[in-house]
Amino acid sequence: MQYTKRLAEFVLDTRYEDIPVAAFRLAKRHFLDCTGSCLAAVSEKPGKIIYDYIKELQNNGSTRVIGFGLRTSIDNAAFANGILSHVICFDDSGPSHPSVTVVPPLYALGETYRFGGKQILTAQVLGYEVFQKLNLVTKDAWEMRVRGWHPTGFFGAVTSALISSKLLNLTLEQSLNAVGIAASMGAGLSQNIGNMTMSLHAGNASRNGIIAAKLAKKGFTGDQEILEGRFGLMNALAGANSYDIEALIKNLGNPYSVVYPGINLKPYPNCWAHHRVYDSMLHLVNSHDIKPENVESIWCDLQPDKPTYRYLQPKTDLEARYSLGYGIAMCLLDRKLEFEQYLPARITDQKTLKTMSKIKHVPQTIESEKHKIVVKLINGAEYSHVVEYSKGNAACNPLSDQELQEKYRSCARRVLPDKKVERSLELIFKMEETSDITEIMDVITENEKK
Repeated sequence: MQYTKRLAEFVLDTRYEDIPVAAFRLAKRHFLDCTGSCLAAVSEKPGKIIYDYIKELQNNGSTRVIGFGLRTSIDNAAFANGILSHVICFDDSGPSHPSVTVVPPLYALGETYRFGGKQILTAQVLGYEVFQKLNLVTKDAWEMRVRGWHPTGFFGAVTSALISSKLLNLTLEQSLNAVGIAASMGAGLSQNIGNMTMSLHAGNASRNGIIAAKLAKKGFTGDQEILEGRFGLMNALAGANSYDIEALIKNLGNPYSVVYPGINLKPYPNCWAHHRVYDSMLHLVNSHDIKPENVESIWCDLQPDKPTYRYLQPKTDLEARYSLGYGIAMCLLDRKLEFEQYLPARITDQKTLKTMSKIKHVPQTIESEKHKIVVKLINGAEYSHVVEYSKGNAACNPLSDQELQEKYRSCARRVLPDKKVERSLELIFKMEETSDITEIMDVITENEKK
């Protein structure tokens, strides 16, 4: 069976009317969440670097970068949008990171070609379907991560290529060429988790999918069985006989992946894999009114063998977002995990270092115990807790609309006035009524200002 072809046919043939309302409702939540992550990063150091880089290109394009008023080419806008969406680790998790390779190219394509909300939402839902099916093929990509491949850059390039192909009205043959091209443009190493380059994986995927589709439309060719081929993407990433290619086309749209199992939304600006532990720690601290000075030790499996956990002594804000021990210390010291907990001064503060020194790495062999936290007090008291589903888990403990909106406001207010924040929120939740996505972009950008 030609698996790449079957997947492409599904994307190209599916219409807005074929997709259930529930999928669009959830897609709008993720569109809002990803937009907020972009805006929150605008005022951060990586955001300023990206601004300067795009500015130096002196490109007279018509497509804007989210949060900034400067205009550039469609591919450079998608590149910048992708980096901004992923760089502070506040975007969704599916596993891996679908929205940062779906929403950024959709903003760029939408503004350039004046696509309406229904077109954007249709492509978004289908993008999630592609991305999550690729995850399933590689068993949620965990072994792939440990081997050094970061799936966002690879799966995202293919995803971006297919949704770009749909919006740009490519033929089936052209679309297959676009996937073949994009698969060779995918990249990302787990070693770069915890620094700015991790966000480059999302930026490249967003940009390269558009480039691949535009090249294919002009006649550029790529292998048309790039996902299932003997020397193709899945074999290269997972290894021969270590993946399930049937999962790529099984139950396409039945249900849509954004509906079930869904995509997780983060309440905290750090690695999603840590959140069960953080929820458990916050539960203990608040339930028993635990004070830092009364704690003798904290026991937890810090899982340092995994790429998303390995920073035991973080030195930067980005390393801290992937340090389980640092997050545990912040939960004890501040009883919350927000932007302020990741300021450089907090990472080197003596109170932080003293608290982290109390955390003991206790390896666990039972999977459920890997997320358990044990707090031992000086007076001999001992408390433990484990959360089965952390806050934000799409299937079992989702963020409410109100919680998501407050998260968006906290992100967007870092760069936008309240009036624009509220207007953008309103427009995104009514996207299907928008005839031109530029209406949203007008609200979430400033005019040539940092």
